[in-house]
Amino acid sequence: MKPALVIIDVQHGWLEICDGLKQSIAKRIATINRAILIFRRAGAPIIFTYHLYPEGGIAPGAKGFELIPELDVKDEDIKVVKKHQNAFYKSELGKAIREKGCDTIIIAGLSALNCVLSTYLAAYDEGFIPYLVRGGVAGPDEESVQIAEKICDTLSLQAISQILGLNPREIPLH
Repeated sequence: MKPALVIIDVQHGWLEICDGLKQSIAKRIATINRAILIFRRAGAPIIFTYHLYPEGGIAPGAKGFELIPELDVKDEDIKVVKKHQNAFYKSELGKAIREKGCDTIIIAGLSALNCVLSTYLAAYDEGFIPYLVRGGVAGPDEESVQIAEKICDTLSLQAISQILGLNPREIPLH
């Protein structure tokens, strides 16, 4: 297993449109950032997607398009712009993952039953095995998060650490 971490659409615009998403991401940002830390320490690929939605003010150059500042993004991280819920559809995501030699994706971000679930399911068609970061997926309400984590395979931060060959005791998990 050689995983890439895919953080989906944690952009200002989506949080401004939906208070539920804003509250949900606030509860989960620490888990998402810990997953990022684990991947950084392992030297494994981290990919951030940006959902382009000009009709809603989510377009390059607009604040709504930007990732939230609480998210641990670095210049060297891979960035992919997408126009559809399925982050693979008509984007460079699959190519970026393949170029890094990965066969697995571990997903965090938003929204649970929309872009996250669409990308999770599409990963199989792209030849990747998908997982969700347990506690790292946000939604407009808690029920949607619970549904996504129930129907998708999830991995704890501890399991992700071990998969990447790190000692989970050396990673701050809280």
